[in-house]
Amino acid sequence: MTKFKKLTIVKRMFAMALAATMAFSLSSVQLFAKENADVQVMQDGISVYSVDETQGGGQTGSNQSETDSSNQDETGSADNSGTTTETTSETTTASTEDSTATTITTENTTPTTPAAEPKPVGTVITEGIYEYKVTSSNTVELMGFAGDDEATYVKVKNRITYDGVTYDVTSIAMRAFMKESSIEKVLIRKNVTDIGKRAFFQCKNLETVRIKTGAKVIRKCAFKGCKALRVVNIHSAVLEDVKANAFKNVNSNLVINVSTKAIRKMLKASVPSYITINRAFNAPSTNSGSTAQ
Repeated sequence: MTKFKKLTIVKRMFAMALAATMAFSLSSVQLFAKENADVQVMQDGISVYSVDETQGGGQTGSNQSETDSSNQDETGSADNSGTTTETTSETTTASTEDSTATTITTENTTPTTPAAEPKPVGTVITEGIYEYKVTSSNTVELMGFAGDDEATYVKVKNRITYDGVTYDVTSIAMRAFMKESSIEKVLIRKNVTDIGKRAFFQCKNLETVRIKTGAKVIRKCAFKGCKALRVVNIHSAVLEDVKANAFKNVNSNLVINVSTKAIRKMLKASVPSYITINRAFNAPSTNSGSTAQ
């Protein structure tokens, strides 16, 4: 055997051994890669994948990325949906609260009229041309003209309304119209029960007086010194007392007309003898309604 042939045989044997070694090494690598196909090692921020992942191409990594991206999108979508739901809920709640607040504001701004309260007793009030003093929660006393007001015909009202409260006029105060020269006629309505002392004292131009059905007492000097007084009509059947000098120093031709014999008798005993007292009309009936005013 020549030297050349020996060298050729050696080369072939070396090549076979090398091939066997490489085959064994490749099998070991493939087995190791198969067992650790899903293991990812992070080194210095670089992802290293197994042989299968590398051989599977970028598909596995791509699928993983797509999955992660899909999960992120779904999570983001869910988060956004939750945020939208929460925002909508908050907006609805805020709108409801605003609506409630608006309703409450509307209710609170609805004006309410407080109940009228009577003035304290003793308070002086003005209604029309007259002044009155409060004597109870529903009654007043006529005090006279307000300020410089005056009138030829004094009509004493049954009642007045002041600041939403109605008061009955039940009396005429002492000296209410004393020496008021403008007065020519007086009408005293049925709610007045008491004509005060010197109420019309020396009203020199007063000519006629009409007293309705409620009067109970005419006090001292109420019409004293009324030189022009010619006629007094007293419709009251409940008159109980005419005080001394109530009609003193009046016109000598004065005629007082009354409704009952008892009142006529009482007046004859308390007024000057020159005054004529007549029972000119019947006492008002308790069932006569407005006639008894």
